[in-house]
Amino acid sequence: MSDATGTTTTNYTFKTLAGTDTAGYTSINSIITSIDTKLDDRIFIAGMVILYDSITAPSGWVVDSTAGLPSIPATYSWIKKSTIT
Repeated sequence: MSDATGTTTTNYTFKTLAGTDTAGYTSINSIITSIDTKLDDRIFIAGMVILYDSITAPSGWVVDSTAGLPSIPATYSWIKKSTIT
């Protein structure tokens, strides 16, 4: 977190608030964003293929037309995690 000055946590390196920090929405939003990123990195592994409800893959994913996957409606796509972000 950019505005916290405390120590970092062991597992996810969240910055803690020091006694002199003012807790506010910036701190809380930073925590939420950090949790989201860390969970995404641990849940979706490189090479994982999932069904996605769009024909455009999100960042870090590529559309995968690997043979052997079931046919899907045109508004969906199979996407593969290409990188750990």
